[in-house]
Formats: sequence, structure tokens, C-alpha cells
Amino acid sequence: MKLWRKKPLPQPTRVFKSHVRADERSYAIDRLFFARIWRLAKPYWTRRQAWPSWLALATLLALTLSFSIGGAQMSNLSAAQTNALVAKQAHQYWSLWLLFTGAGLIRFAASIAQQYVGGRLNLHWRQWLTLHLVDRYLEHRTYYEITIDQQIDNPDQRIQEQVGPFVEAMSGIPTQLLGATADIVVQVAILAAISKSMLVATIGYTIFQTVLTLFLYRPTIRQNWNSTVAEADLRYGLLHVRDNAETIAFYNGESAEREHIESRTARAIFTRIVILKYTQFMFLVEQGSNLIWGAMPMVLIAPLYIAGQIQYGQIMQGIIAASLILQSLTVLMRYIPTLSQMAPIAVRLAEIQEKFASLQTARAASEVDRIRFMPNDFIRLTGVALETPGGEQHLISDLSFEVRPGKNLIIVGQTGSGKSALLRAMAGLWTRGSGVIEMPPREDTLFLPQRPYMVLGPLRDQLFYPKRERILGDSELQAILERVGLPELAERHGGFDAEASWGTLLSLGEQQRIGFARILIARPKYVLLDEATSAVDLAMEHQLYNLLRRSGACYASVGHRPSLVAFHEQALRIAPGAWTLLPASELAAEFNRHGTDIE
Repeated sequence: MKLWRKKPLPQPTRVFKSHVRADERSYAIDRLFFARIWRLAKPYWTRRQAWPSWLALATLLALTLSFSIGGAQMSNLSAAQTNALVAKQAHQYWSLWLLFTGAGLIRFAASIAQQYVGGRLNLHWRQWLTLHLVDRYLEHRTYYEITIDQQIDNPDQRIQEQVGPFVEAMSGIPTQLLGATADIVVQVAILAAISKSMLVATIGYTIFQTVLTLFLYRPTIRQNWNSTVAEADLRYGLLHVRDNAETIAFYNGESAEREHIESRTARAIFTRIVILKYTQFMFLVEQGSNLIWGAMPMVLIAPLYIAGQIQYGQIMQGIIAASLILQSLTVLMRYIPTLSQMAPIAVRLAEIQEKFASLQTARAASEVDRIRFMPNDFIRLTGVALETPGGEQHLISDLSFEVRPGKNLIIVGQTGSGKSALLRAMAGLWTRGSGVIEMPPREDTLFLPQRPYMVLGPLRDQLFYPKRERILGDSELQAILERVGLPELAERHGGFDAEASWGTLLSLGEQQRIGFARILIARPKYVLLDEATSAVDLAMEHQLYNLLRRSGACYASVGHRPSLVAFHEQALRIAPGAWTLLPASELAAEFNRHGTDIE
């Protein structure tokens, strides 16, 4: 069996590279890095009702200190036990053996308790921080603005995958570092009582090992950053195929998608190979220095025993102390690579948090002209000029109209004239421009896009969305489905509690009828529709709009079909650089004269 494929992976120069450039400061463990860590960790420890977390942390610290004290006791017992063995004092030897074994068991039990308490604390911290970031992500439609400006790559991957490693690395600071430091201090004190030269050698080796490790691991920060980004891009590439499965299938685009994924895979593998090679180099250096350390106790302590300055048991005590120091040093030194691996994770999480703050600041002190939004009992636009979010295109100028009960509006125009953009502005999504938009409260308004959003959950949740409270029973929901032309939907798919991938299971026409069912359930006062009946036939469109009219809601529709005009009282025609507001009857008469779609 061959382990290597014949066709080599693409060269790194061909692979996909993220459009988001990393700041050079992201590769350094400096003041900014620790400030970012503090901003990420602070909310969890300063929140209300944080005392259980502090209690768990105090328990961990107590276990850590007891672990170190137990190590010191084991070192002393080992020396006494060895001296008893040399003196052939059987009773004393076995008594010390029992004490030594008991101390080892206590140390082992403390280790198990420490792992469990630490694990529970990590899981709770991860859950809280994930939901905290999600709240900030959804707040003020930040997720939408991040998608628009594209300055933060893969925010979903950052929140889902990288909170856990960040929490685990952070929780090691008060436990691993404190425990290792305490062990080193205790064992160094023991060595100082045995041999001053051994103490000097220990301090020198500690300084040498720390400097060496810091020097070796500096390049790994950039390596881990590149690997983290490459893995995120690979995940996004695979997710993109899933989200666009039907379109790719129509185009027979499998080979093109494979090429894109192969490029992203090559990038991910290339970054891992770089890490693998450097890890092997660091392993050789570290093992060489450990061999030197392992030989030092016998070289420096044995002559003291030969000269009669110490007892034989102190040789064993020195060796155990040296090994415990090495073990603790290993914990400390391993935390440095942990920190370097955590650096890109912490930075990528901090970038999301910083993006939240920057968007909030930008909203408060933007130099770009913004549309002003004001509350009202009906829809009114006054002198509105609208641009795309980045200011690339001017769409509408000095637009004024009202939508009141009995004055339902249809918006028509050529493709690209700004019809859907106007609905986005009315929904508060696009704000660049000028003028005033007065809208009813958000809870009284419902937006129906051409492709309704299908949530993750049962059929019942599809109908109640975006409301969360379940205000109707199954019989009432079934009656509503029958009114929108879906009488067999619940029965065909296993009832209202059946879960499925509704966005792919239902046709676009069925999804659009689900949208109208939401109107009948939520009973909003105002509805904004963007080609909301484009995938149903004329008879069903007529039925749905009659339901909408009888619901008592006031509405504004974007559409092309002439059949829609009859359900509206006024019409807004948008053209590049101009707009016209006219009675819907005049638009209908114009269509009858020309016999074409309304534009």
C-alpha cells in the first residue's frame, strides 16, 4: 500500500489566500496581545453571579498548592526511606514506604479532583463566552454589517471552534503556572540544603531553558496563525458547497469546486508541514538540553556523598528533586508553545470583539451622511437619497411618499434601479444617504423576501418565525396551512414537530406560502414584500394577496407581475435618476395599453 499519492499537491503559490490581511501585531506576544486577552476574559469574571466560578478557581488553587506540598513531602520521605534501606532498618523502612505511598495517593487524588473541577469550569466558561459573543454578534444587526464590509473572515468558525481552546489555555495560568512555580520553589529549597553548586546549576539551567524556549517559539506564532486561517478557509469552502448545492448541481460545477477545495486543502496542509518540521527541530533541541539536566544531579551530588558530606538517601532525594524540577519546568516551557498556539485564537476572537466596538463607535460618530430613522404609526419617507453601503453607487434621490392603511403601495422599475434596496433601507439595513424614514415599531412590521428564511428546527418553528412564543395550537396551524394552499404539508412530513432541512426540502413556492402563513400568525400591522409571490402561479398569488388584504395589514410590494397592481392603491415607479408616484389604476391602464410587464 502506497502512502503517498502520485499526483503532488498544488504548490503554495497556487493556493487560495484569504482576502483579509492580518495585522503584523497579530504575530507578537506583546502588550496589545495581553490587553486583548484581558478584554476577552474580564466579562466572565466580573459578571453578576460570578461567585461559583471564583469558588471553583479557589478550589483549583488550593488543590494546586496541596499538590506541590505533597511533592515536597514525598521528596523528604524518599530520602528517609533510602537511608532506612541502607541501614537495613526494616520496620522504619516499611513505615516510611506506607507514608510515601499514602502521599503519592493523595497527590494522585488531588490531580484527579483538579482535572474534574478545572474541566467543569472550562465548560461553563466556554458556554458563557460563546453566548456572550453571539449576543454581541446579533446585537444591532452586527452580523449583517460584518457580512457587508467583509473585514472579518469566518466569524462563525471563530466563535464555534476557538472559544474552547482559548478558555483551556487561559485556565492554565492560575493552575499549571502556579503549581509548576510552587513545585520549583519547594524543590529548589531542598536542593539548596543538599548542594549549593546544584542550586546554582538549577537556577542557571532554568534561565537558559526559559530563554531558549522563548527564542524557539517566537516563529510558531506566525505559523499557528497561518494554519488557523487556512483551516478556517477550508471549512468555509466546504460550507459554501453545502449552501449552494443545488446551484452547483445545475451548473455541473463539481470539478471547479473540487479545484477550489484542493487549493484550500493544499494551503492547510502546507502550513501544517511547516509546523511539523519546526516542531521536530524544537524536539531535538529540548531533548538535548533535558539529557544535560538529567546528568547534572549525579555529577554534582555524588562527589559530596563520596566525601562523606551527605548521606546516601540525599542522593536519591536530590535526583527526585531534580526530576520534579524538570517536570515543573516542562509544564512551564510547554505553556509557552500553548501560548503561541493560543495567540492566533485569542487575536481572532478579540478581532470580533473589537469589530463590535468599532461598529458601535462608527454608528455614533460617522462622518458619512446617514438616513435618519424616526418612529411613527405609518410609513413615511421624506427627501430620501439612498446609496449602496460602501457608497459605490447612488440609487435614489429626494424620494418622498407615504404608506398608510388603505394606501397600499407597489414599487416597480427596471432591474437594478433600487427597488429591493429601498426595502432594505426601510428595514434599517441600508442607511447610507440622507433624508428621513419614519417607520412603525419593528414588532409591528414583517419583511417577506423572495426566498423566505427557513430556520433550523421543526415545522412549527417555521410558522412562528420570527416570534418565539407559540400562540396557536395544531388545529389552528393546520387551518392556516390550508388557507395558504399547503393542506397536506404537516401530515406529509411527520407533523408540526418534525425537523428537517426545510430550505432544501420545500420548493420556493412552498416557502413563499410559509411566508404568508407567518403573516396570518404574527398579524403585523405593516408588511414589506420583495417579489414574495414570484414562485407561485397567478391563482395562488391572487389567493395569498386576498388573505393579506383581509388580514388588515398595510403593505408595500416590490414586483413585476401586472396581476399585482390590482391589490394596491398607489404605485412608485423607480428609474435611474428619477422616480414617479402615481395611482395604481394609472399603472394598470398603462400596462393594458402596452401589454408588457410593469417596469
